Amino acid sequence: WRLPASEGSPTSKAKLRFSTPGNVPLDQLSGLAAVVFPMAPPMGWVEYLDGSTKRHQEVFRELYFKTFPTVGAEPHIITRPEDARKGTTYFWRIGGDHEFDWTLQEGELYERQLPYKIAEYFGRFELGGATLFPPPSSYKYYQNKVALAELFKQAKVPTPQTWVFRNVDEALQAKDDFKYPLIIKDPYGFSSRKIQQAKDFGEFESAIRGFFADANAQVEAIVQQKVVALKEARVSYIDGRPYHGYWRIRKSLDSASAASSMGGYQSFDFPLRKVAPAVAKLAKDTGVSVGGVDLIWEAEDPDVAKEAFALEVSPTSDLNPPTPPGWEKTYKEFKATSDYRPAFLNIRRLWTDLMAIAVIDRYRRARRHLFVDIDNVVSLSADRVRRHGGAKRAYLAEEVMKDAPVPDAVDALRQLRRRYFIRFLTARGSYQDAFNVTKTWLDRRGFEYDELIVVKVAQDKVAHLTSESLLVDDFTHGHEKTHPDENTKFMDQLRAAGLPFVKFPFGGLWADIMSKLT
Repeated sequence: WRLPASEGSPTSKAKLRFSTPGNVPLDQLSGLAAVVFPMAPPMGWVEYLDGSTKRHQEVFRELYFKTFPTVGAEPHIITRPEDARKGTTYFWRIGGDHEFDWTLQEGELYERQLPYKIAEYFGRFELGGATLFPPPSSYKYYQNKVALAELFKQAKVPTPQTWVFRNVDEALQAKDDFKYPLIIKDPYGFSSRKIQQAKDFGEFESAIRGFFADANAQVEAIVQQKVVALKEARVSYIDGRPYHGYWRIRKSLDSASAASSMGGYQSFDFPLRKVAPAVAKLAKDTGVSVGGVDLIWEAEDPDVAKEAFALEVSPTSDLNPPTPPGWEKTYKEFKATSDYRPAFLNIRRLWTDLMAIAVIDRYRRARRHLFVDIDNVVSLSADRVRRHGGAKRAYLAEEVMKDAPVPDAVDALRQLRRRYFIRFLTARGSYQDAFNVTKTWLDRRGFEYDELIVVKVAQDKVAHLTSESLLVDDFTHGHEKTHPDENTKFMDQLRAAGLPFVKFPFGGLWADIMSKLT
């Protein structure tokens, strides 16, 4: 399900089974559109706030509202924490340039309080059982290098040696611990603003005195040992999975930063797959599940599969779209072209699509998947097949709708749905209008379930199973006979593939197997 239908998966074909209106043959249709929605949780959107600016919020709102229909979601739109619904996942987006405002108390510094205010306010939306994605708690690290330094230390993330100084005296007292060159950063700045470097103690003393002379009294200084390398990587990821990355290349080894404002440039020829394990580990260790990370290797031509230093990680990062193939001018010049705006929107639309997919993935992994056969497991269908001697009439819609349910099936599956996703998986290739008739029968009998999948023959079920799922099946065929045959070949196939199953007793009850499922 994670891959486009045209690609399939490495172990099976991707198929769509469907019914045409009135069972009209395909060659009589002038056109066909298939719309397929994944099994998804309820989703919503937190409307943007009335800050001084709304640039990021407005762009991402429009893009999310293009994404929602592609996953079959009708978003629940809210503005207040008390309106959030339990069990719903809400998307949101906020930037730091006064998109989030509040009444500052006397002596309060906006940039210093911003990450904590964002985390606290949006955290209120989760108090009633809703979920926000990305997690608000990670926003305390947004443009907050002081908290980030402590996080990296606690999580044992490899990073250049870093100091946090509250005043000039603290900084000068640590001079014997330094190894030059050093980088001096504003802890609440971004885009390499106010960044300086020092090659020796004389330069450091001058820079640190100038820093504190210009800084607000509440602002600390971040001092970090410089990793001498031309290249560093900016990698954006969702749930630890990188989806966008590029090299940021310094103008020279003497440059304090690879930012374009300092003459740096970008290369989008970046090996995302190779860096993926390191990014997944960093996301897990830090708890920042969605964000952007700056990585650097102390090498001229770095092997990204080797351990890197993490310079910073942020729960949100600006996404630079790749330049056109063969582009040889600066990135600033690319931004001035007519191609930039569409590329800018496309990379952000990719982000909203992948955010929705990540939420669906989280939802689908939250419980084990219980695949349940229908014939002779929840429906007493053998009686119908035997009654008609296995003839074609046995599979007509009007006959199928007469089937009685297994007496305790509805209640048993309602109980099991608290711990499993209930996904009916039935082989009904010979049935009339199989999907629609089966769904109608299930719904009329009061079954509660998450998905219905209809395949042609029993062996086709294998494509939907994994080693983590569980199949309940009666494993019988030849139902026109008084005593059906056991499908041992199918069971052997599942065992060989390592696919777990529970055999439902033919003619039995769910009470007979509940101990194996609970």
